[in-house]
Amino acid sequence: MIDTGVDDVTRRWTLLVVGLAAGVAVLSGCSERQEASDTLPEASAGPSPSEAELPPLGPPDLPMPDEARTQDAAGAEAFVRYYIELINRTSTVMDAAPLLELSDRCEDCNRIAQATEEAAAAGNDFEGGDMIITDLGQPLMRGSTAEMTVGIDQEQFVVLDATGQPTEGGSPAYFDVYGGAALTWDANRQTWLMTQLTFG
Repeated sequence: MIDTGVDDVTRRWTLLVVGLAAGVAVLSGCSERQEASDTLPEASAGPSPSEAELPPLGPPDLPMPDEARTQDAAGAEAFVRYYIELINRTSTVMDAAPLLELSDRCEDCNRIAQATEEAAAAGNDFEGGDMIITDLGQPLMRGSTAEMTVGIDQEQFVVLDATGQPTEGGSPAYFDVYGGAALTWDANRQTWLMTQLTFG
């Protein structure tokens, strides 16, 4: 959430000024003319490693889609969209574990998770605050990392106490907020991990 001076321990989100710039990678190549083959390729005996079923990641009610688990620009974009969905999920399920599972020293991601855990321990609940992606820049790919700009609108966010009454920590709706995301590829789990997610 955008920082309005409220203690961020009770907040799900703190928006910070970020200076990430999105780059556009243009790939081009050339091809040589080749003679057509007279024989058909042999049938494969089974699925290739890339076709093998990936072990599931994410909570059972919101599993990570396969398209977010490819080490390319499309996969990076899909992962950012999925991670935002996981943050929005805390408005209905006070479960921060998936945010931590898919974070690699992402300070703001960990702050959101901590605020969620502390609110749940206090018997509080979240209402609203969903972030809606309005713009996602072309990822800048560098080996096993990706960076991109992210634009969002954010709905009004309310923190409810154990009696269901609004308490401290909410925020109004915000529009046209821009920031950025940085990711790193985890080859062992075949997934991106969020290393930075900031808005301002």
